[in-house]
Amino acid sequence: MWRILVAGISALLSAACACAQISPAHVQPAVPATTGAGPASGPKPGDAGVLTLDEAVAEAQQNNRQIKIAYQNVLYSNDAILAAKTQRYPQFNVQLTAGGLLSSVSVDVPQGVFGHVGTTPIPNDNSVITTQPKFSALSFIQVYQPLSQLYNVHLNVELMKAGKQLSQEQLRQQKQEITDSVKSSYYTLLQTQSALEAAKENVKALQEMDRTTDEYVAQKAALPYQASGVKAQLAQAELQVVTLEDTMQTQKENLNDLMGRDITTDFALAGVPDAMPEEQSLELARQTALANRTEIKQAATKIEQATLARRLEKANYIPQVGVQYMFFEPFTIEGLPSSINSIGISVKWDLWDWGQKRHLMDEKQRGIEQSRLSLTETQSQVVVDISNRYRKLREARAGLKVAQLAEDAEKQKLDVVTLQFKQSAALLSTLQTEQSNMAQSEAQYQQALSNFWTARSDFEKALGND
Repeated sequence: MWRILVAGISALLSAACACAQISPAHVQPAVPATTGAGPASGPKPGDAGVLTLDEAVAEAQQNNRQIKIAYQNVLYSNDAILAAKTQRYPQFNVQLTAGGLLSSVSVDVPQGVFGHVGTTPIPNDNSVITTQPKFSALSFIQVYQPLSQLYNVHLNVELMKAGKQLSQEQLRQQKQEITDSVKSSYYTLLQTQSALEAAKENVKALQEMDRTTDEYVAQKAALPYQASGVKAQLAQAELQVVTLEDTMQTQKENLNDLMGRDITTDFALAGVPDAMPEEQSLELARQTALANRTEIKQAATKIEQATLARRLEKANYIPQVGVQYMFFEPFTIEGLPSSINSIGISVKWDLWDWGQKRHLMDEKQRGIEQSRLSLTETQSQVVVDISNRYRKLREARAGLKVAQLAEDAEKQKLDVVTLQFKQSAALLSTLQTEQSNMAQSEAQYQQALSNFWTARSDFEKALGND
């Protein structure tokens, strides 16, 4: 008796040791925290590479063609600034005129027109200086260095720099729109993936139900039309799987196009963080949106532009003063000096303009006031928008939790009825009723999941993060 007891204990210990050696190979890896939108498990050998949400956004911002088009506006603004800066330097104007005279040029020089030397008039007699028709040329060279206009040039450069900032914010807005599109596409893919996996699970359950029903028909425990009904349900479920697979493939192609890569590139999805810090506090979400939204920064830049435009208009009261050098040489024209050189100060001042400058300044001032009002209105609209998105996301998250709990409850109930059906303790009609309830719960869950991903995408867009 003791020998049998010892042998049994030894056998149990050996089995325990064997289980202890085998169990580590079946330990599942840790899964990152994700919303119940789909699995975040790693890919299996032979699967397509995993594409995370951050990688998708980064690749889209680097390769998207719409972003590259918007970037050209920034380059245009930079070129305009460089061109405006050249107005600070001397301006050279060279003009050459060459041709042949069609008729002679005669200049009458009266006697004594140049005065007298003693009592002798210069010239002594009336004279005529004639240039015969032949090839002739004129050259005119002017160099002008602006002085007072340097202030206008400086204001104009600053105004263009503000325009460049506006172009950069518009580029940033385009990037945010592409980012939002990528996130929306990624979240839609996660939802489709979740629906596809649920549909595949439904197919497996119906296949088992079909097998069991066929056994009951063979045993005369079920009628043939009942088996046919189960097969019809199975075919419908398989059609749903095919439809979802095609839908997911189309969505992948759209996402590849947004990222600017080959649309046939296959990839697997990764999990996303369950919640963002801004979801925990409405005040934090408002502060983030006010600091990041490009609409606010564009409105602030327009105020700067309007202010600089008024200063530039006011600078028109300053006289145009500059240093001017002029060289004139009439080639082959007799009777004229061979060359003229001059250097001096050039001044131009519109003393009376009938109030034009004043009215233009009033116009620019109203532009400043309008831009300030636009900034205040934009800030208010941003606060209203982010608050609404925050509440919608909170409601969607709560609705998703309710739908998930309801789905879990129906799934457990279906498992029980399925087991009873296999043990001949439940009718086929009862199992079909529970499957119908399960399908309804799954549809409600998928709708709640869709609402959640839409609300989350809208909330992230309202935050204005890059």
